[in-house]
Amino acid sequence: MASAALAPRLSAQSAAPARQQPYSKVLPPGDGVELVGANCVLCHSSMLITQQHKDSTGWEKTVQLMERWGARLVPDEHAKVIAYLVAKFGPAPP
Repeated sequence: MASAALAPRLSAQSAAPARQQPYSKVLPPGDGVELVGANCVLCHSSMLITQQHKDSTGWEKTVQLMERWGARLVPDEHAKVIAYLVAKFGPAPP
């Protein structure tokens, strides 16, 4: 009889809606998206990028760190990546 008492609880829990991902797994189109896809997503998911909201200084520090860890960007590519990240993932509006 105890299992019959648990059945309503279990079915109510299993009927709970699935959690949605709060951050996109897809990088939005824009000038520089190919560089970000080719150089950043090699080591981590795009969702790690899409959840960030940094100003230009924050993105600059992040990209410099990634370059120290092995990301290979020439200066023109570096600037293009920073511009893309700030444009698409800049500070969140207040």
